[in-house]
Amino acid sequence: MRAFIEISKENLIYNYKTIKDKVGKDIICVIKSNAYGHGLIEVARTLAPLNPKMFAVSTLEEASLIRKNLIFTPILFLGTCDNLSFASNYRITLTIVSIDYLKTLVSANLPIFVHILINTGMNRDGIAENEIDEALELIKNSKLLLRGIFTHFASNETYEKQNELFENILNKIPHDKLLIHSQASSTFLNENKVSNAVRVGLVLYGLSDVLELKPVLSLKTYPICINKVLKDETVSYDSEIIESDGYVYTLPIGYADGLNRTIKISVFANESYYEQIGVICMDHTMIFSKEKLPLQTCFELIGEHITVQDIANKNATISYEIVTKLSPRLKRNLK
Repeated sequence: MRAFIEISKENLIYNYKTIKDKVGKDIICVIKSNAYGHGLIEVARTLAPLNPKMFAVSTLEEASLIRKNLIFTPILFLGTCDNLSFASNYRITLTIVSIDYLKTLVSANLPIFVHILINTGMNRDGIAENEIDEALELIKNSKLLLRGIFTHFASNETYEKQNELFENILNKIPHDKLLIHSQASSTFLNENKVSNAVRVGLVLYGLSDVLELKPVLSLKTYPICINKVLKDETVSYDSEIIESDGYVYTLPIGYADGLNRTIKISVFANESYYEQIGVICMDHTMIFSKEKLPLQTCFELIGEHITVQDIANKNATISYEIVTKLSPRLKRNLK
C-alpha cells in the first residue's frame, strides 16, 4: 500500500457550517487545485448537499470533472476558459479578467454567465476603474449574462484601501440583483457592507487558526520494508552515514508525491517523533529508529501531531503550497 490521504468529511462540513453561520452570507467554495490538494471530487461531493452558492475552479479539467460526476452546483471559473461552448452548455460562469478577454467572449455570440473581476490594486488581472463603462456597454450589447462582480484583496494590510475603491466603483453600477464577493479566507471576517457572498478556500479546509476551524486532511503511510543497520553504515542516495545502530523504515512516499526533497521531514508514530535519514527519493522516504517497530505501524506525515503549518514553517513557505503540491496519485479516502 502506498501513502494515502484521509479527508475528514465531518470536519469539512463543520468548517463550512461554522463559516456560514458566522458571516451570514452566501458561500463560494474555492476548490481549485484539486481542492487545495484535498481531492476535487471528494470535497465537491461532500459540500454539494450543503447548497453552497458556487464552486470556484481555475481549469477546464476541474469544471468538466465536476459535471462528469453529476455534481450540478454552479461553477465560477476563475481563469480564462478556451472552450466557450462548454461554458455555455454546462452553465459555467466565466470571469471577465480583462477588456480583451471580454471582447473574445462577446465575439463568441453565446449565452454565457459572467462575473466582472475589478482590479482594485492587486494588479494581476481584472477590469480597471476607467474600463468599467466600456465593459458594461460591451456586455449590454451581447448575449453575455452578467451575474456578479468581485475583486481580490492583496492582503489584510491593503484591505481598507482596496475595499473603499471597490465600494466606490459599485456605486456607479446597478448591482442589486448581482452576486457581490470580495472577501476571501484572509478577510472574510472583516466588516463589509457591499458583499453578499464570501469566497473561502484556506479556511474551509481548516488551514487557519480563526474560529477554531478543524483540519480536514491527514497524510499517512505504512512502511514497506524494515532494515536493521549498524553505526557507520550508509543509507539512500548520497550515502548518509548512520550514527548509531538501529532500524531504517522505508515509507512508500517521495518527492513525486509532493514531499520537499531539500529538507528533512519528521513523522509521528507509536507516541513518538522520528526523523528522516538519507535524501528523499522519487517514491521512497527512509525513517530512522533506534527501536524496532512493527511493520504494521502507521506513520503520520500530516495530522494531529504534525500540522500543515508546522511543515510550512520548516519549508519557509505558506500552507497553500504544502497541500496543493500533494500529488493526485495519493489516494484520497473520505472518513
